[in-house]
Amino acid sequence: MKKLALVVDDSNYFRSSIKNILEEYNFEVVEAKNGLEAIYEYKRVKPTLVTMDINMPLLDGFGAIKSILEYDKDAKILICSSMMFLDVYIAEGIQRGAKACICKPFTVSEFINSVNEVLLGE
Repeated sequence: MKKLALVVDDSNYFRSSIKNILEEYNFEVVEAKNGLEAIYEYKRVKPTLVTMDINMPLLDGFGAIKSILEYDKDAKILICSSMMFLDVYIAEGIQRGAKACICKPFTVSEFINSVNEVLLGE
């Protein structure tokens, strides 16, 4: 059975890149380009995994994470952001409920390791 991922990023390039990786690992993928779309799509499809950028228009990733977790406290969210090189953003992401954080750009193996960490709860 395929797992379902919601890929949230305002960059078409990064959304497409993450989607391609996840599809190679047997995920079906739904996309959103901002935090408001992320909340709508999460409620619509109830994905197994969410990859979330932070810096996006309309509603940032932190705001979307808050709303998604209010809807589903067990949501499995992986932050994928270029801001994650700063420890303060990693701490904030985890404090707000993300299961893991990864800094863009990343390798396929780094990304898949982070996905597994989120899904397995390690």
